[in-house]
Amino acid sequence: MAVTWHVLGAGSLGTLWAARLARAGLPVRLILRNAERLAAYNTSGGCVTLVENDIAHTYSVEAQTAEHHQPIERLLVACKAYDAEQAVAQLAPRLAAHADVILLQNGLGSQDAVAARIPHIRCVFASSTEGAFLESDWRVRFAGHGFNWLGDVSNPTAPALLQDLHASGIPHEWTPDFLTRLWRKLALNCAINPLTVLHDCRNGGLLEHAC
Repeated sequence: MAVTWHVLGAGSLGTLWAARLARAGLPVRLILRNAERLAAYNTSGGCVTLVENDIAHTYSVEAQTAEHHQPIERLLVACKAYDAEQAVAQLAPRLAAHADVILLQNGLGSQDAVAARIPHIRCVFASSTEGAFLESDWRVRFAGHGFNWLGDVSNPTAPALLQDLHASGIPHEWTPDFLTRLWRKLALNCAINPLTVLHDCRNGGLLEHAC
């Protein structure tokens, strides 16, 4: 029986992952911030939309709030780094003893803070170079092919969840040297982010400015 993915954070990457997991037929649940957001999501149809190569596909994905009682076996944390620690702490009572928590945040520091909140749970760090942006709530445009690196600094054994990523067409690699990858991503962001502000464009638009 497939393990349900709970996705915390319905931003660009969270929605992108949720859509691709749902496309592969895997059970997915969005965790939304409050009852108002949940009501708005359900009123809009209870679906996420992925736009890829200008073709839109919509997938039915159930949603809930943190107060739901369903146990969590696999949690993708895709919210902003500064929200991650408190958000995961709120969900800690729902985490199964054998749960995996995937931390998909940029930068350094937030991952360790989250892991310290749930020391009995395996935390997998993730870093992504995939491009995506929200066109509207729960509608994400896949803007650029990239890659996802995953690792666990305390346990080099690859987790079973990688099978789901393969089935979903999410490009990934398990790396025992994850911190080096994270430092590289941080350095890249330090170079790219000021340029996007300077040219008032998204990351992919830098090519038009010969950057």
